[in-house]
Amino acid sequence: MSVQLLPAAPAAKATAKAGKGHLNQVDLVRVLTFASVIAVHVITYTNDGASVTAYGALTLLHFTRSVFFFLTGFVLVYTYRRRPLAPGNFWRRRMSLVGIPYLIWTAFYFGVLQQVGMQPLPMGEFIDNLWGTIYKGLGWYHLYFLLVSLQFYILFPFVLAVLKRTVRHHKKILVGSLVLQVGLSLAETYLPAPSDPDSLLGQLWSNDGTLVITYQFFLLAGCIAAFHYEAFQAWITAHSRLIWWGLAGSATLALTWYGVNLAYGHTPGDATGVLQPEMLPWYGFVVLALYLVGSRWAARQEPGSRAQRLVAAASQRSFGVFLVHPAMLWVFLNEFGQWFPNHIPQGLPLTVSAYAFAVVTSLVFVEIVIRTPLAKVLIGRDRLRRPKPAKPELQPA
Repeated sequence: MSVQLLPAAPAAKATAKAGKGHLNQVDLVRVLTFASVIAVHVITYTNDGASVTAYGALTLLHFTRSVFFFLTGFVLVYTYRRRPLAPGNFWRRRMSLVGIPYLIWTAFYFGVLQQVGMQPLPMGEFIDNLWGTIYKGLGWYHLYFLLVSLQFYILFPFVLAVLKRTVRHHKKILVGSLVLQVGLSLAETYLPAPSDPDSLLGQLWSNDGTLVITYQFFLLAGCIAAFHYEAFQAWITAHSRLIWWGLAGSATLALTWYGVNLAYGHTPGDATGVLQPEMLPWYGFVVLALYLVGSRWAARQEPGSRAQRLVAAASQRSFGVFLVHPAMLWVFLNEFGQWFPNHIPQGLPLTVSAYAFAVVTSLVFVEIVIRTPLAKVLIGRDRLRRPKPAKPELQPA
């Protein structure tokens, strides 16, 4: 199947004026992050739960949600910081582009994949359970991202209004947000769970991974970085050495803490907990490093270059790939009489094979859907239409 690249993007360097043009560095960061989240899921389901090496890799790959939410805040504020925002129109558009796919894919994953091989539920119980998965973001293991995004979309007009009224206090706000993030991570990691799991606090505690407050620092950091886009871009360019050293140091800390957890008897899965406060430096420096990589790449691209168009096309399809890839991974591991896991050695060979299968089949699915009227409701993207052939010019006699 041929892949139609997007039309050449308008000229837009990494230093484009905020609110205008297209930030090509964001496209690359988005593609790299979605590629990493697929790797997280593939490694998790193709390796033994006791594999120290596999979960050591996962320790470093768990940055994905932090980058996702940084980009969410960054892109929204970059778009609206110097233009008015009509909350009603904003909510309608965002809820349709993300909310409708969220409902459809939750129904699919819960109603189809989770029911395979199980005794059919009575209709009333099925509906109750489906509703529970919708409001808790538990339809499948990746759908929490959409639920958190929807929560942030509801809050965004208020967040933007506050940022516009407190421009001189953004550093204090960011520091306060970081302190809150560390406090939340410490509490979620080291405090005992509430004694009553059915209480409001118990429900919040057990569903911390699907609540916007759990990721508030990275969302707010993205918002503030975009609000001061020119200064942020200049800082990133001028402090590349600091970013790389910070990345190396925080990776060392993350892996060291993983080893400490193992030494204290934790399983590899528990040792690589996503919300541990010790992981926050790593997540922060990965955000900066990926943005630096994207900025350098974007600055070297000629407007409309093939690489730029290819990355833009991949970015446009990445959300759809994110939505469908767990289904493709499930097919790889469970269908065809489990031929793949039974004939490919577990570990790296199975992981690489599963990754390639999930990515290729997901891209094929998205490439088909994005050309149909179902594009917006299934993958949150406008339908791609074939360009009309140019009419032949009449030659003078």
